[in-house]
Amino acid sequence: SIISGEIDSPKSKSIAIRILFSSLLKDITLKENVPTSLDVIYTYDSIIKLGVRVDDKRLIKPNRINLLNNKFYAGGSATLARILSSIALTIGGDIIIDGNETLRNRPFDGLEKISNSTGVKISGTKLPIRIYGKPKSNEIFLSEIESSQYVTGLIYGLLAKGGGEIIIDKNPPSLYYILLTIDTLNNIGCNVSYNDNIINVGKCNEKEISLSFPGDYLLSSFYGISSILTGGEIKIKGLYSPPNYFGDHSIVNILSEIGFKSIVSGTTWIVSNSNPIKNLYVDIEETPDIAMSLAPLGMIINLNINNIKILKIKESNRIESIKNIIEGFGGRVRINDNSIELYPNVIRYAETDCFNDHRVAMMASTIAFIKGGKIRNAECVNKSDPDYWHRYYNVGGRLKVE
Repeated sequence: SIISGEIDSPKSKSIAIRILFSSLLKDITLKENVPTSLDVIYTYDSIIKLGVRVDDKRLIKPNRINLLNNKFYAGGSATLARILSSIALTIGGDIIIDGNETLRNRPFDGLEKISNSTGVKISGTKLPIRIYGKPKSNEIFLSEIESSQYVTGLIYGLLAKGGGEIIIDKNPPSLYYILLTIDTLNNIGCNVSYNDNIINVGKCNEKEISLSFPGDYLLSSFYGISSILTGGEIKIKGLYSPPNYFGDHSIVNILSEIGFKSIVSGTTWIVSNSNPIKNLYVDIEETPDIAMSLAPLGMIINLNINNIKILKIKESNRIESIKNIIEGFGGRVRINDNSIELYPNVIRYAETDCFNDHRVAMMASTIAFIKGGKIRNAECVNKSDPDYWHRYYNVGGRLKVE
């Protein structure tokens, strides 16, 4: 297949989840329907259980967030589980958070560090987890934290309490997602700042706001990478203006800097193949999900992805997933202590599983359009983008969903 044409971007799961949690803080009118990815649906269900009332497309903040004798189901969304648990650890109460089998097998060690700081207790670090008790302070100190999503939850929790401070002893991982949270909240009338690993949390104004759900650069990037690998050109509409710090949107400049056509015009991202002028070294510490988007380029250029340790605790062990997918399609892989190197080779047909990881299926698909392939359990993409496969039909992708 040659992937070429024009599509609307997939909606940003990360921003949608943050918008929905913002309805705990102020009334929000949605300009469009809530995205239908599974993680967003579970988040929507959770905010209703927390007390948000729905009137058509208005989300009305609760008078009191319902964290007493409540039980929540996060499905396979670690983002939801971490944010929700951190809110509870900040405000206090008595809740249980559970998830599906995949999520039950993932570690939530960060909760122990937060619990030690806030004084709210936890029953363990594997789901289902009970969170109960009262917080002792609105100042939270963390010696280190393995996921930015915990920090996001702490920010929401402190905003709900009227303010506070988060001090992080070491540079937090995935800083981009903390900055994304802060930008989202400040844009709706809250007061949050980040400086030298200290987050100052103020209050939100009470003015109701209308919001829409923007597109997602990394979910869109799989179509862009597909167009590069197959020799097409694609226009992806409905994205947000890239901020000036490193993050998911930085994939636009990364592709441009190594010689591919990659530009954003207004809210449209245009991507096409050209002769790349250099190999790629990329550090993914601040935005680890970008690894899955860039890895397929290792089929045509030398690619070194650094600071990969956090990939072990994603939906799958993504270090092993990248190795399995790239080698399956004929590429060469070398894994070092904290980096992975990919080298081009003869591309071939391959069959693979998605390992219960939506981005693994998406990554594999971008390569499969070159020589063909089969991806088992392909419905795993529903976690973030239920329309993923259908969208390819509109840009020349030849595929059959069985």
